[in-house]
Amino acid sequence: MAAVTTDQMLLPLQQACCHSALAGSVETLVIDADTLSVVVYLTRAETFINVFYNVTTDETAFALVESGHRVYGVDDARKGWREHPFDNPAGHITCAPVQFESFLEQVEAHCQTAA
Repeated sequence: MAAVTTDQMLLPLQQACCHSALAGSVETLVIDADTLSVVVYLTRAETFINVFYNVTTDETAFALVESGHRVYGVDDARKGWREHPFDNPAGHITCAPVQFESFLEQVEAHCQTAA
């Protein structure tokens, strides 16, 4: 993902959450010139999405957390984009860059089938 500002990262995230029946509230933990850290609380109990972005390192991470455990994630932590799939969240599978909206769609699909 090409480096964008934290504000440029936050706005589409907020818009995607506004259009999602699964997203409850969005809590911005940190936003400054270099770092964005957000928690998206979902309508499912004990379930949320952690979002992290660092402008300086151009690192991005999205993680679905259920009952205190990551159950799905994607990140770009200097090694290229990797997916931590639902069936093996500790695993790493190389993937194409992911925007938050696409990540949220994957989470919604997972939650529909798990319901």
